Amino acid sequence: MSASVYLRNAAGFFLEIFPCVLLVFLPFSEESFRFQRKRVLLGEAAAVTVLSALFPAAMYAAAQRDMAVAANIFMGAVILLTLIAQGWLIREAPIKKTMAVFAVVFYGVTQYWVVNVLIGAASGLVPLSQELENWAVYSPCGLAMYAVTTVILLPLMLLLVIRPLSEYLQEIETKKMRQEFFILAATTVVFLLLVMAADIRYYRVGYREYHRELPQLLVALMDQLAIYWLIFRESVWRKRDSDHQRALEIQQLQYEKIASDMENTRRMSHDLRHHYSSLNEMLRDGRLEEMKRYLSQVLDANAKRMNEVYCEDMVVNGLLQYYAGVAREEGIRCDIQAQCGRVTIDPTDLTVVFGNAMENAVNACRKCGQDRWILVRVGTVQGSLAIEISNACGGVRISRREQTEDGFLPAEAFLSDRANGGYGLRSIAQTAQKYDGSAKFRYDAGEETFISRIRLNMP
Repeated sequence: MSASVYLRNAAGFFLEIFPCVLLVFLPFSEESFRFQRKRVLLGEAAAVTVLSALFPAAMYAAAQRDMAVAANIFMGAVILLTLIAQGWLIREAPIKKTMAVFAVVFYGVTQYWVVNVLIGAASGLVPLSQELENWAVYSPCGLAMYAVTTVILLPLMLLLVIRPLSEYLQEIETKKMRQEFFILAATTVVFLLLVMAADIRYYRVGYREYHRELPQLLVALMDQLAIYWLIFRESVWRKRDSDHQRALEIQQLQYEKIASDMENTRRMSHDLRHHYSSLNEMLRDGRLEEMKRYLSQVLDANAKRMNEVYCEDMVVNGLLQYYAGVAREEGIRCDIQAQCGRVTIDPTDLTVVFGNAMENAVNACRKCGQDRWILVRVGTVQGSLAIEISNACGGVRISRREQTEDGFLPAEAFLSDRANGGYGLRSIAQTAQKYDGSAKFRYDAGEETFISRIRLNMP
């Protein structure tokens, strides 16, 4: 085998396989990786480079038998290893990892089809039989076509498929992915069968006739791209609209609470005048003991009202007041300490964070026995709003068992038990990311406690 044939085989294999291996991992965020995302991707690139260097040697050894079959077996083995690596390195639900595989199948089949169409339309094609004699799987024309299609198709794939898929996988609950999963699986299989049918039809007569399949396969390609774009983007937009609507509902509750508090303040002023009159009458009549008891009752009631003013920020205070009232109506002890002035964070985002966190805490306590409690700590630290919410919790579902050093996990690690998927932790995490902050969560099975730690950098 000459050096040119060796390099041609190695380069062709790398151009065909490396984008597929890369795309299997790209839709997932940093939190989904077992190890650091950058290191995993660099490791995959190194592994594909080594396998590309071994590919020509494997073809040389198989030249006396059937080199095309050997090439397919070698590629199949690499694909199998890639799927095993994805299954181990990506800590997500199987349905998410399978959807990423569908996207890679779409890219690989599309590139294969486009390359064959271009080769068939090109002039001066070296006959396949001569290539086999030289132990070359990739002809000079084929290698050039793979280079050109990779430069064109890979950026388009990243923009039109991987980007919306990545947003979809991060924002949509696993339970809500079934419909999109079946649509994607069915259309991917149909697209694959169309290309296979064209491939079988023209395999014996040569790929010079392959371009005759261009119209129908082009329609199939555009349909599949539209499906990827529409179902992913539409699902994400629908989810965001739902979250926004919920934020508005929570904000409306907050404003209603503030209006109610203002009415209570006016009522308290009226009551205060009544208290002054009663105390003055008792003092005038010399009923000192009765006066002491009455004054003690008034002070206790006033202290309870004063404790409901948790902080100076109206939005944070209103949300805490509302959910503290909800907790107490459920018989849940609610201890809130908030030390923060005016918070320079959009009220809608504050309602998403506090509303979801407090609602999750109340829902968790509802499932507990007698010992039901919520502990809230809010403060400002070096220009950031720091929030810690602890609550009684009988148990949670975790998608992966590995714990970080401090026991905290990202939102993606926790699965919702609610029939409608819940409004859960991911909305909190996405809002924290918007403010270059963080959101992490921990469940302590021994203490039966769930802890949420959230940090938002204030503009």
